[in-house]
Amino acid sequence: MSRIRGAVIGIGGIGKHHGKFQLDTGRVDLVGVCDANPKAKEVADKEFAGVPFYTSIEQMLAKEKPTLVSIATPHNLHAPQAIQCLKAGAAVVVEKPMATTYVDAQAMVKAAKETGKSLTVYHNRRFDPWYLAAKSAIDDGLIGNVFEINTGIGYSGRSPTWRGDKIASGGVLFDWGAHLVDYSVHLAKSEVTSVSGWLYTKPGTDPKLNEDHGQVTINFASGARALVTVSGLVFDELQRFKILGDKGTISDPWHWGDDGKLKISTRLAGGDHAKIEVNYRAWKSQQWYDNVAAHVLDGVPLHISAESAARNINILCTAERSHKQGGTALPLST
Repeated sequence: MSRIRGAVIGIGGIGKHHGKFQLDTGRVDLVGVCDANPKAKEVADKEFAGVPFYTSIEQMLAKEKPTLVSIATPHNLHAPQAIQCLKAGAAVVVEKPMATTYVDAQAMVKAAKETGKSLTVYHNRRFDPWYLAAKSAIDDGLIGNVFEINTGIGYSGRSPTWRGDKIASGGVLFDWGAHLVDYSVHLAKSEVTSVSGWLYTKPGTDPKLNEDHGQVTINFASGARALVTVSGLVFDELQRFKILGDKGTISDPWHWGDDGKLKISTRLAGGDHAKIEVNYRAWKSQQWYDNVAAHVLDGVPLHISAESAARNINILCTAERSHKQGGTALPLST
């Protein structure tokens, strides 16, 4: 196979970016786009003129026989659609979060193994400039042993679209929370031993809608702890990172773009207090899809394994189980 036959499911929103990323690898021919909403054809025709549009996944898979499918649909549809595409013989990219239940995430991993087709999740923020800078600072020993990670975002999950629906989206934790959990487990560089969670919803809210505020506490074998906060009720700024080590602290307010700087507070050998700034590390989003194309055509290892994405779902689902049990710290599901 010298070229990839690409397709996208869910074209009304971020799916169009997946289509463009596929094309910009220079190794993919986009052969089909699919959306259950017939009105999405207007978007498809504008963004991908001449590419066949479908409202049926079955029809697109049968007619176009894609070898790579990107899925950007409501979160609770990721698992059945990914499994369907894997069984049809396509490699699959799924938007994050991978799924809304760990059972679904496990079923996706199993289907990929049984079909011999690759499955990856669009955890592109594992390559954010600020994350790469923080990881480098920790790896270089600038703050010593990490014992506490705080990461959070002011983000309302109460969207008027499906994103505000608890069943379709998974809840307030399952969008940006998937990214923040992913940050935390890779910065801690230690096995997860237990997870606790807490969710808050304003009184009188329709229970079918997402929560207003969510927190996940992750305990690691190293003794470190991470606190992940996603909230529509924090009215001042949550920091992207506040990472405590036994030799220093990393602070990073929310700033978009790759031209920012991490602030590191530490002490010099003589005991004097010092402040250091570390430049964000440049990364181009296209490189993520270039890796996918290289994997499909050349066998290059994927940046994001399905198993690592499934672990994030396990953490989020364990946090929800913990909340229902009064916030008790629980081990991950096996």
